Amino acid sequence: MLSRLPCAPRTAPAPWSRRWSVVAVGAALVAVGCAPLVDPQDVVSTERSVVDAPVEDGGELVIGLEDEPDALDPTLATTLVGRNVFISMCEKLYDVDADLELVPELAADAPEISDDGLRVTIPLREDDIQFNDGTPFTAEAVKQSLDRHRELPGSMRATELSAVESVEVVDDHTIELDLSRPYPPLQSILADRAGMILSPTALDELGEDFAQDPVCVGPFQYVERVAQDRIVLERSEDYYASDEVPLERVVYRPIPDDVTRLANLRSGQLDVVQNVSPDDVTTVSAEDGLELLNQPSLQYMGITVNVLNADGLDEEPRSPETVMAEHPELREALSLTLDRDAINDVVFSGLYQPACGPIPPISAYATEETQACPEHDLDRARELVAESGLPTPIRIEMMIPNDPISMRLGQVLQAMAAEADFDLRLQPTEFATGVAEGRAGNFDTYIQGWSGRPDPDGNIGQFHVRGGSNNYGGNFTEETDELIQAAAEETDEERRRELYSELVPTLRDGNSIIYLYRNQIYHAHRDDTAGVVTYPDGLIRVVNAGHVAGE
Repeated sequence: MLSRLPCAPRTAPAPWSRRWSVVAVGAALVAVGCAPLVDPQDVVSTERSVVDAPVEDGGELVIGLEDEPDALDPTLATTLVGRNVFISMCEKLYDVDADLELVPELAADAPEISDDGLRVTIPLREDDIQFNDGTPFTAEAVKQSLDRHRELPGSMRATELSAVESVEVVDDHTIELDLSRPYPPLQSILADRAGMILSPTALDELGEDFAQDPVCVGPFQYVERVAQDRIVLERSEDYYASDEVPLERVVYRPIPDDVTRLANLRSGQLDVVQNVSPDDVTTVSAEDGLELLNQPSLQYMGITVNVLNADGLDEEPRSPETVMAEHPELREALSLTLDRDAINDVVFSGLYQPACGPIPPISAYATEETQACPEHDLDRARELVAESGLPTPIRIEMMIPNDPISMRLGQVLQAMAAEADFDLRLQPTEFATGVAEGRAGNFDTYIQGWSGRPDPDGNIGQFHVRGGSNNYGGNFTEETDELIQAAAEETDEERRRELYSELVPTLRDGNSIIYLYRNQIYHAHRDDTAGVVTYPDGLIRVVNAGHVAGE
């Protein structure tokens, strides 16, 4: 395990070495326990598991997830842990490769787009593909799933597919999408849950209860789910490439506690774990018997402020009449109290990245403007608090995940905010409950993350437009809605980059999401397992995985 002794700042003075670092950081570390400061360059790791090691046919792979997934229904699901299950059982029209390039999966080729950008034709694979219940994969099945994603009440895919006006069957292996506006991100959208195609037989039988027995096209098929214990998948004999899938079973176990999850990996009760804690990355990277998977990330974490979601996402926008909703200057002040470099060092051992916007630095649309952060400016934060005219300290409730790392983050945020007379009250909340409360608008502020998408619109539109499926804060303006739509419609890459360079600072100034940091992906598996692959999307791919032959 990593030493918890070196709590002092590094030899070279950090940019945050002010009174805060002496007093508030010290108090926070006493409260939560010291995190070591390590150099990410010292972390020895592999970008992805060695995939060409021979593996045995058959056997079971047990994967430890960091939380319990939500509904196993691609139309309704919202979580990254759920996406880690879907990747093994629900193929999509498109996928991403290791370089985040879009590649066909159930589609036969890239979409054909009309000159005006309003008609998208997608050819489908013709090689006798079946769903995992034996139902043939056809254009009619694709239409039924896409229409369900667009139209089912409560669909989390509706915003993503809002540009699609209709889906038409051209022939058994071709569909056509008519759009209300040009929408270049569409192929990227169809490389995630909006592009997952569900068995029409299962949909007809189960309807809104599809999550009780989900059926897709995939290497593994659903067997059972025991809440808070396991999700079990088995190799599908109906899968078009089943003879190329080594494993017989994959079992996903939700284990929210980082220490317990890693202990179970070391003991052999788990074969793979999602998200090694930053406290343990250096140790795991050099530990005999374990392999660390290290990838840059599309993810971000931030503070979502409830500005206009008093009654829930399905209702008309309304202010919750809290100080943070009614005083934009206080949202700015809170952001200015936060030293993101210090947060990364103290909470995450320097292994993550400070973040101040929704576009990751590995994106083709990353620019100086989209990556810029506001300065840590306590003087200005105090001025803004004074300008609000409210009595101090100003109390703010913050819903936060109840795991140890998040609680450490919360206590550091408390210490920073207190320097500008904020009284930040933490409300530790179990993951699934937090998602439900967020959708319902039952929060003041909320520590919330996003697993990220390759196209910037996937990280922006649904969080910042009116009625966006993930806009838990409810905030929108006509100006930003127009900019978001203009950037999403733009087909010229350079012009699109310019639009995001204008849009992201506008979103940042609004502070409806106060961006904090960007995760680095650190998954791990035992060295008697091979073929486990992860990309910057954070998903653990095991279609070619298995136990090393002869081990």
